[in-house]
Amino acid sequence: MPRVESKRPKTRRTQGVLGGRSQRVVQQVLAAAVGELGESGYRAFRMDEVSRQARVNKTTIYRRWPRKAELVAAAVDWMRRLVHDVPLPDTGTLEQDLVEAFRRRGGFKHSVEGRAWARLLAEQHDPEVRAIIGPAVEERSASWHELVTRAVARGQLPKGTDPGLLLGMLKAVVDAWTPSPPRRLKSALLETAVRTIVAGARAGSLVSGNARARR
Repeated sequence: MPRVESKRPKTRRTQGVLGGRSQRVVQQVLAAAVGELGESGYRAFRMDEVSRQARVNKTTIYRRWPRKAELVAAAVDWMRRLVHDVPLPDTGTLEQDLVEAFRRRGGFKHSVEGRAWARLLAEQHDPEVRAIIGPAVEERSASWHELVTRAVARGQLPKGTDPGLLLGMLKAVVDAWTPSPPRRLKSALLETAVRTIVAGARAGSLVSGNARARR
């Protein structure tokens, strides 16, 4: 993924420096902002609706977050603490790691935070959105890639296996099988997808061209 060059909007610290009612107000506003992102996305984001849902006066919101970008950046940081900072599984085997990671991903996608994140990802062509979510996207992408690079280091996959290709193929299959309206993907289907794609990777089908040439 290309590195994001834009600077993220500055956000004020919301953890560890506030207490009592001030902290509760911050949590209410951030929760309402996440809900509004899930409903409207970034461009159509409504500060009035955040104020209404949080039951907080707009002047209180603007005093802490003068611009929409600052409030959304704070909401993204809040989501990172709640969800994205949770380490991905490290069970010792790639198949189990991937099954558990995709199971968690499925649960997140159907949550309020997951809907908000999906709307932001859909708008990441917008420079403002890209600046806000870019670091979180890169950070999480690196964590997912580490699942594959760990497996290579353990000898479970050939050297040179392309993490992005393996994960991208698995994501495409899993998303294609995800029921609509949203329901849990059946474990048997998820496990079958993981076993099939990992088997191909073990056979060397996902080794990058440069690595294959050196073999």
